[in-house]
Amino acid sequence: MRILIAYFTQTGNTEKIARAIHGEVSKDHDAVLHPLGGEPPVDTSGYDVIFVGSPCHAGALSVGAKNFLESIKECTACRLAGFITHASAAYQRDDYVNSMRHFEHFCTKNGIPYAGCFECRGFLAPALHEMVKKSKKISDAEWNGIVEGMAGHPDAGDEDAARRFARSVLG
Repeated sequence: MRILIAYFTQTGNTEKIARAIHGEVSKDHDAVLHPLGGEPPVDTSGYDVIFVGSPCHAGALSVGAKNFLESIKECTACRLAGFITHASAAYQRDDYVNSMRHFEHFCTKNGIPYAGCFECRGFLAPALHEMVKKSKKISDAEWNGIVEGMAGHPDAGDEDAARRFARSVLG
């Protein structure tokens, strides 16, 4: 089976999950790990499963992940699975659930079998802390608790869960 794991990351959270998925699926399959960004589009023809990863950006997928999805031309014979990382403690659950739904809507619109979506907490980039804290009107004490809750994520438990998700997609 040929598998593509394409992901966009800014802080390394989504890359960590992509690497966990790649490590799991490459044990028994031909798997390619591909970071998304400024590179040319990837030819997705010939893949049996495509995993697409993105951070949650204010309730949406990253531009890099959206652009990749829109570049998929020939994938009617494959399955697509998504994975996202998010700072759930700082945002409402609906924000990252909307990101997850984007994968399903894309698959439905394009006749691609949808294999589900994995999500886990990541650590919000420090450069965004003050902006998020102010936009959500969070007190300093509450914000400190949120930051503590994000620390270390994605962690070993998140990576194990991503590997289990990958096995379920392939199973």
